[in-house]
Parts: sequence; structure tokens; C-alpha cells
Amino acid sequence: MSWNEWVYLFLGLLLGLSLGISGSWFLGKSKRSLVNANIANAPTTEQKPSTADRNEILALQSQLQQSQIAYQLARKMCQFKAGFLTRTAHELRSPLNSLIGLHQLILSDLCDDPAEERTFIAQAHQSALKLMNLMDRAIDVSRLEHGRSQLEIQPINLAALLTDVYNSTYLIAANRNLRLQLSLPEIETYVLADPRWLRQVAIDLLDICLTQMPEGKILVSTHPYLATNEMAIWLDAELPHQIWSDSIDLSQSDRLSPLAIEDFAFSPGMILLLAQTLLDLMQCRLEILSIPNSTSIDEEHESYTRLQLTIPLVILEPETVSEATEN
Repeated sequence: MSWNEWVYLFLGLLLGLSLGISGSWFLGKSKRSLVNANIANAPTTEQKPSTADRNEILALQSQLQQSQIAYQLARKMCQFKAGFLTRTAHELRSPLNSLIGLHQLILSDLCDDPAEERTFIAQAHQSALKLMNLMDRAIDVSRLEHGRSQLEIQPINLAALLTDVYNSTYLIAANRNLRLQLSLPEIETYVLADPRWLRQVAIDLLDICLTQMPEGKILVSTHPYLATNEMAIWLDAELPHQIWSDSIDLSQSDRLSPLAIEDFAFSPGMILLLAQTLLDLMQCRLEILSIPNSTSIDEEHESYTRLQLTIPLVILEPETVSEATEN
């Protein structure tokens, strides 16, 4: 082959190679563009939820949380009901046993003469009346809790109420050589509660302190919490906070204290339970605080107990104040 033929052949091969490379590059680019387009247009499996979906998820989470809270409250209430029933049965067992013992003495002809028999009958009758009184108190609280009886929530003049409580208990304190001090709030201070049951709770708590204290003083004072629109009644007594604690297993002890059996009265734990139930129904709170007494030298009184009753405050108009005073 001549030189020119070799030149033409080389140029042809070069031109064919160039066209092949260009075509391959063009086809590859076209395929990549098509694939990218398909990927872009294809539906994605991990799309972000819309605003409506997010709101629905938040609503479901809130409902689940409320259901969990309701379940815990229902569980606590069931435990409280069971504890209340157990406590009531335990409190009434010892007085009832004493009443049965008196009847057994009479029925077994163990009396020396008819006069002694009548004495036992009279004692049994008085015991039955006192036992019925205890049962009535527990039943009244139970009716209020179940809505069968209604509380009379109304504005109460706190100074007048505390004065009434003081007048009903200061003689008992004086007979026991105890000092009962009262610090009154302002005259126009009104709280929202049932006057009958709030008075009963205050007297019951004071009575526990008076019966459990061998000596010392009890201070009743008031402290307003304006930030939360509440009034706190402090009852400070020289008692350890353990006096308000009871055994978890009531079956460990079949007998109450001798004082409770003799007077046919509820124990401090039972009275505290009734008071707590009544205050909860009136939207009030009861807290027991153990506060160290740095001024006391006696180790037995190194701490004293503060019972704090928190009651909603109410601000009345002048016309309403006059009506409440008349009532």
C-alpha cells in the first residue's frame, strides 16, 4: 500500500474511534439522566409527616398519658378504700369485744347479785351508745365521699371559727396543765369550706394533741399564702411526728391503746384518716411536718409536730360580708 492509503486508513480509524467514544459518552449520560429523573419522581418511603399527622400523634400521646395518670389515681383510690375499710373494722373491734365481754358475764350468771348485773347492763348500754357514735362518724364521712350527703361549702369567718374551736378546747388543756395559745388572723379573713366539718376536723386534731401530750404548749396560728390565694392554719405541738404513724399491717396488733378502749375513741391514725378524707372533699389539704426545735434542751422534745391545714381564701364584697356575718 502506498503512503497515501496508509494515511487515509489511519484517519478513518481515528474518526471511527472518536465517534464511538462520543456515542458511548452520550448514551451513558442519557441513561444517568433518565435514572436520576426516575429516582426524583419515584415516591419516597420516609416522607416527613404533615402538620395534621403530627397533631394527631401529639393528641394520642396526651390521651395515653392521661389514661396512665387516671389508672394510677384509680389504683391509689382502691388502695385507700381498702385501707379505710380495714382501719374502720380494726378500730371497732376492740370496743365491740369489750361490749361482748360484758354480755358474756351477764349471760353466764357470773354476777354476784342483781345489782351488779344491772351495773354491767348499764355499762354495756353506754358502751353500745359510744360504739354507735363511732360508727355514725365513719358512716357520715363515707356518705360524703360517695355523694349521698352534700357538703355546704360557703365563706367562713376564720377568726370566728378559730375562736369557737379555742373556747371548746381550752378548758381541756387547762385541766391537763397544757398551754393552748391562739393567734388570730384579721377579722375580715374568709375561707371557703364547710363550717361544720372544718370545725370538727380542727377540734379532732387538737384533741389528739391534748390527749397525747404529757406537758408543753400548743400554738394555733394562721399564715396567708397570697400567691396561691390560700390560708394555712398551723397547729404546732411538742409531739414527735411518729405519733401520727401506724403499723402498715394492722393485723399485727389486735388491741388499741388503753385510752382508746376506755374512752371508746378513735386512734390518732383513724382520726387523721377521717380528717384527710374530709379535707380532700372540701378541696383543702392536710400536711404533717416534723420541725426541729433548736430551743429545746430535753432530748424527748428535740422536735415538734406542725399540722398544716391549707384552705382556699375567698375575698368577699361588703354586701356579701354582712350576709355571711348574719348567717
